[in-house]
This record gives sequence, C-alpha cells and structure tokens, in this order.
Amino acid sequence: MSNVVSGKWGDKGGGGGHTVGGNPPGGEQMEARVAKLESHVEYMRRDISDLRSDVKAMAADVVSLKVATSSAGTKLEHIDKHMVTKGQLSLYALLTLLPIIGGGWWVVQQYLAPLLRALPH
Repeated sequence: MSNVVSGKWGDKGGGGGHTVGGNPPGGEQMEARVAKLESHVEYMRRDISDLRSDVKAMAADVVSLKVATSSAGTKLEHIDKHMVTKGQLSLYALLTLLPIIGGGWWVVQQYLAPLLRALPH
C-alpha cells in the first residue's frame, strides 16, 4: 500500500499530511498562505540586508570614534605637558612688573624730585 498520490502536492511516503485528489493539505487556502509567507520572507531578507549595511556603517563610525578619541587624548597630554601653571604665571607677572615699577621709580627720581625741590616752600 502506497500513500503516494500523483500531482503537485503528492506525498512521497514520508508521513505527515496526505493529499486527497491532488489538493494540498489545508484546503484551497494553502497557496495563498504560502504566497503570503514568501512575501514576508522577502521583506525579512530586505530588512536583514538593510541591517547588515547599517551595522557596517556603525562599525566604520566606531573606528572613526576610536581614532578621534585617541587623537584627542594625545592632544590633551601634549597640552598638559606644556601648560603654564598658576605659579609660573605669577612669576612671569612679577618679572614683568618689577622693571616697570623700577622704571617708574627712576623717572620720579630723575624728573619729579628736582621739580619738587625747586618749588617754593
């Protein structure tokens, strides 16, 4: 006894849903359901392809971010090594002000003192 029925939907003896008169199991709606599933699979393939390209773009962005972060870190180290501290800035200000104050004192001694001595008391 063979369960094989000739036709497109015939069962080759592997068990499962047998066909009757060449009709697929599940009735007339089987072809519509399979077509719907095939459509969904195509959408899924397209979405997976889009996801793959998005993941590749994100991977490239991550590499760019790593390079930029490394570059920024190197620049910050360079700035930190060559940055002027508050103490150094105070010393520079003092070394600049001393000659200016000394020059002003010299001007007062040279010009203003004789003028003040010449004034009547």
